[in-house]
Amino acid sequence: MGEAMIRLLFLLLGAGVALGVSLNARQLGMWLGLLDYPDGKGGRKLHRHITPLVGGIGIVGAAVLASLLLIVADPSRVSPDILLWFLFLVVGMAILGAVDDRVELSPQLRLLLATLLIVVTVHQVGDFRVGTLYFAAQGSPMVLPGILGTAFTVLCLVGLLNAVNMADGKNGMVIGQAIVWSAILYFRLPPEMTPLILCLMGALLVLMWFNMRGRLFLGDGGSYGLSAIFGLLAIYAWNQGHSSMRSGDIALIFAVPVFDTIRLMIWRVLNGKSPFTPGRDHLHHLLFIRWGWPAPLSWVLMLVALPNLAAVAFPGTAPLWLAVTFVVYVLMLVVATSGSARRVA
Repeated sequence: MGEAMIRLLFLLLGAGVALGVSLNARQLGMWLGLLDYPDGKGGRKLHRHITPLVGGIGIVGAAVLASLLLIVADPSRVSPDILLWFLFLVVGMAILGAVDDRVELSPQLRLLLATLLIVVTVHQVGDFRVGTLYFAAQGSPMVLPGILGTAFTVLCLVGLLNAVNMADGKNGMVIGQAIVWSAILYFRLPPEMTPLILCLMGALLVLMWFNMRGRLFLGDGGSYGLSAIFGLLAIYAWNQGHSSMRSGDIALIFAVPVFDTIRLMIWRVLNGKSPFTPGRDHLHHLLFIRWGWPAPLSWVLMLVALPNLAAVAFPGTAPLWLAVTFVVYVLMLVVATSGSARRVA
């Protein structure tokens, strides 16, 4: 079978997994107890109907299927150990998030358990650990030896987990960005990983359709699983291709949710609140209050996609596009929170 056919097959397999989950979302949600109940007027959860939190099953299911197929079909393509540890963290994080969806774990316990899972994985697999930093202005890479590299990697993955989880508040917000991330990583990852990323892309495209129609949500299980998937794959891409990449290229992929998370955490601490306090001051909430939804979604996705595509097309320019992304992000916030024509959420 040709390489093009293999890639198409994995894309369709991912779409098939997600379609099966989506068409049976309500039954799965009821069976697993993964249902999101609206708060009503004045609450944070403004959707009209009880909605299954099973989007993560479609994404993680696609990751599991693609990884196992790669192991069975051609173990020389990617080390089975790498794929099995990848699944260990992805499935473990998804289960942790799903448990939180059901019983609402404390932020401290969630953070502790997630950190433990990440530490074990990063310790076991060097390709999932950031061992060097190499920004555009550097003459040579800066080495992060031993425990320093592990600690930095754990910090990055925990930070991405919180950023993805906090960004998941409006239909299409996280899944849409994940589609863009998968497209960018398609160009960044070595060829042996492209079937996996295409399987994920197929699943995400199907889930996006159902999510935009309010048929299912990601839930914490989905956002936790997604953060593990894309965090590990981004690090793997860096370790396999850093000779033609810079650290800024990886930072740019996740810039929008990370910028928003940093802003929220600083603002809440300055106001004497826990940085994990829920609220309706995320970027997607402010855009919704000002313009409704889903019109602003396309603006956010363009803000993620266009700078990343420019960085792929023009190597070494990621710092410029990071600056552009930050400026446009700030302008979005300023415009969304100014004026008297704001909508009532």
